[in-house]
Amino acid sequence: MLISPFTPLFFNVPKSDGIDSRYIQVFAPDDEILIEVLSYGEGEPVGKINNFQNGELIDNISWRSWAINDTTTIYYASISIGVGVYTIHIDGIGDSQPIRGCYDEAELNDTVLIQYSARDNRSRTDTAFIIDGVRRYFSFRVPGGFKDSQWTFGVDNSQFTTPDGDIAELYATERTVKKLTVGNSGGCPIWFGEMLNRILCCAYVFIDGERYARDSSSVPEVNTVYEGVNSFVFSQQLRKIVHMQADNEYMEYIRLRTTETDKFRVATSGDPFKLIKVK
Repeated sequence: MLISPFTPLFFNVPKSDGIDSRYIQVFAPDDEILIEVLSYGEGEPVGKINNFQNGELIDNISWRSWAINDTTTIYYASISIGVGVYTIHIDGIGDSQPIRGCYDEAELNDTVLIQYSARDNRSRTDTAFIIDGVRRYFSFRVPGGFKDSQWTFGVDNSQFTTPDGDIAELYATERTVKKLTVGNSGGCPIWFGEMLNRILCCAYVFIDGERYARDSSSVPEVNTVYEGVNSFVFSQQLRKIVHMQADNEYMEYIRLRTTETDKFRVATSGDPFKLIKVK
């Protein structure tokens, strides 16, 4: 079995020199944690949600399946977690790094929710973004955000000078580039940067409900927080996409997600960090 590399959890993290990061991945109570497992003729995986402190079983994961071909089937499930620290166990793969459910609005205010999906299923063989004709988005919550002081402005244009010495604008399109910073004062593990770089290969990337794409071919810049400690802060140049056809599809996905739960959710319009009760 193989877990999709776009699943926003980390399994079997290799040991490396230095002190491990102490950052535990945080999710809001309504974040849809989409897990995909590819089975190559080995049947349905066994998945469990366990309490991290004592290993107690919290719940079994109920899978849905979708056959890619005669030999490969994707098993997928969307889970949400309550307050506490948990691990996800999948037989044959192992335990995930601990994840923590958080209701604290002040803490969530220091995070951003990244939701992502590819244009189709043809670009990857180790995951599926469209299942039974329905586009699915993975959700990855990270510490950090955008600073107003890290905006830059540019323009894509073409001009010519008339015989009278005047400048005529043939066409012009403005652009705004923002720098996304991932990592708080204590930093986060190196695989956060790896996941961010992978996510930005997707066609549809939404950060707190607004669509972005990487600026040109930029990749996450890695900054070490403390020497000898495997905690890092990542920065990435992004351009906001204002109007694209996929945005309506994304908002329909958000609407469906809202009607499926009666838990608290993070608003996707207005104040993006305000916890509101779904009626």
